[in-house]
Amino acid sequence: MPASLTFDVSELIDTQPLGAFQVRIVALCALVALLDSLDLQSIGLAAPAMIADLQISPASLGAVFSAALAGLALGAFSLGLLADRVGRKTVLVGATVCFGVFTICTALAPNLNVLLGYRFFTGLGLGGAMPSFITLASEYVPRRLRAKAVALLWAGFPLGGVVGGLLGSWIIPALGWHSVFWVGGVLPLLLSAVLALALPESVGFLVTQGAPAERIRRLLKKAFPAASMPADAKFVLNEERASGASVLRLFAMGRGIGTTVLWISFFIVFMMLVTNSAWAPTLLKREGLEIGQSAIAMAVYNLGAMIGTVAAGWLVIWLGAGIILPLAMVGSAVALGSVGYAAPSALLVTTLEGLFGLFLGCGSSGLIALAAIYYPTAIRSTGVGWAMGMGRVGSFVGPLAVGSLVAVGLSTVEVFVAIGLPALVAAATTAIAGRRQNMA
Repeated sequence: MPASLTFDVSELIDTQPLGAFQVRIVALCALVALLDSLDLQSIGLAAPAMIADLQISPASLGAVFSAALAGLALGAFSLGLLADRVGRKTVLVGATVCFGVFTICTALAPNLNVLLGYRFFTGLGLGGAMPSFITLASEYVPRRLRAKAVALLWAGFPLGGVVGGLLGSWIIPALGWHSVFWVGGVLPLLLSAVLALALPESVGFLVTQGAPAERIRRLLKKAFPAASMPADAKFVLNEERASGASVLRLFAMGRGIGTTVLWISFFIVFMMLVTNSAWAPTLLKREGLEIGQSAIAMAVYNLGAMIGTVAAGWLVIWLGAGIILPLAMVGSAVALGSVGYAAPSALLVTTLEGLFGLFLGCGSSGLIALAAIYYPTAIRSTGVGWAMGMGRVGSFVGPLAVGSLVAVGLSTVEVFVAIGLPALVAAATTAIAGRRQNMA
């Protein structure tokens, strides 16, 4: 019998134009990112009202914010590995159901201890969804467009913050803090049903797992109707082979330095991103800004982040990650460090928050695109998951650290400076990460 012809799936994806099938995948994954950010923004805006209703001390807010973030870190670490073993779609749908259910539970929490448990499991679902939707979407677009696609996908995150800020400014004063979690919980449950019906499994994952050739052929025909494939083709990927997902493989084949600086960069960037969203409304209230003014400032912050996120894909391709990411980090440090000085001027605070969002949105989106490009298919969910997990460790540490700073009496000015300074370290690590990617 003649041998089956080898058909390179990587080459097919890289040489085909972006079609409606791929755009649908990116759009659905972006909706998951939007709902993720909606939840994180909601807890920050609801916190001042929750203090009185649940009798939570201001110093304990750090634990409330960080409970979900601890779950986020665990979900990213563990479920990223699981997605490389059982499939991106399976993990994504299950994780979306998880964070939807426990977001609704947050609205029903009767006291601090129960609230902490609900927030942890909300975070577990959020953390598991992230590496799956980033990896799945990136594996359906050509490598030359992957940075742009990931940037557009991640634009859902700041867009969710804009929606959360505007929604919170209206719904919390009108209907109470519980209402924002009912909205934020029902929407993921509806979306999970859509994902189960409309989202395909990653074709790259199916190839690495040795799925039946006919299943792979049908999926490729949906994605690329004009493509010609031999009837007896053996489907392969033109990249590094791996026998299984393992964290140690992230440091193999010369990836050790790149993985290390990516982890440090993710830690700092997500620490700043989440700490600002969680604590800014409470800190600014101390300086005389009402919750409605803070909500608008947070909406503008997320609008800036959305613009920066979309721009990152083009800027990284045009100038390179080693230039754009360090500049974005320096801009983030200056903008956020100045917010405390601007209070109680709502206009100045809103302007600086918008600039901070612009710089950090560019930096976070560029980092995620870098991680999605840096690792081969067989370990991509593991690589993205562990990088995101390190980011979630940072976002867990940040709110707790600010809670400690507030407890010892630091001023609002000093707290914002403390949150912004680590971005200067990230400027150095992202410069190294960008150079390592060019060498890969």
